[in-house]
Amino acid sequence: MSKIISSAVLRRQDKVETEQIEGEWILLDLSTHSVTKLNELGGMIWSLIPECQTIEEIVNRIQSEYQIEHHIVDQDVRLFIGDLMSAGLVSYA
Repeated sequence: MSKIISSAVLRRQDKVETEQIEGEWILLDLSTHSVTKLNELGGMIWSLIPECQTIEEIVNRIQSEYQIEHHIVDQDVRLFIGDLMSAGLVSYA
């Protein structure tokens, strides 16, 4: 996996449908017909992608919401975004 850059802006892929059911997020990639399930925090990150200007802004919003140390949130968000990129669900804008 390549390094995730904090100042980078992300965009969701156009052919991904999202549904939230009982605290779980379901992503359906219409181009590959694959399904990805996200927990509450993953869903929060997913929902912040179109709102935030940078990955660092996503990290800051989650850190302020959950009151977790910044470096821990930063590491977790970068890993998660790397997974989303590997799955073809997001890319750099």
